[in-house]
Amino acid sequence: MMKKDLTNAQVSILLEIDGQVHLVGFEKEHLETITSLVKVAAEVAIPTGKSQAELRGFLNCN
Repeated sequence: MMKKDLTNAQVSILLEIDGQVHLVGFEKEHLETITSLVKVAAEVAIPTGKSQAELRGFLNCN
């Protein structure tokens, strides 16, 4: 599988709590740390065919 450049990728964090999916927010410094960690650790990125705007619309987070 070809390695993708994740330098400018956005990271969205979802948690499932009691069967419900929640979008997670972080303070800026924590978000930067988590984002960097996710980008370094990511081994596979499978396209969903959905945009960030569609994800936010689905989660009612416009």
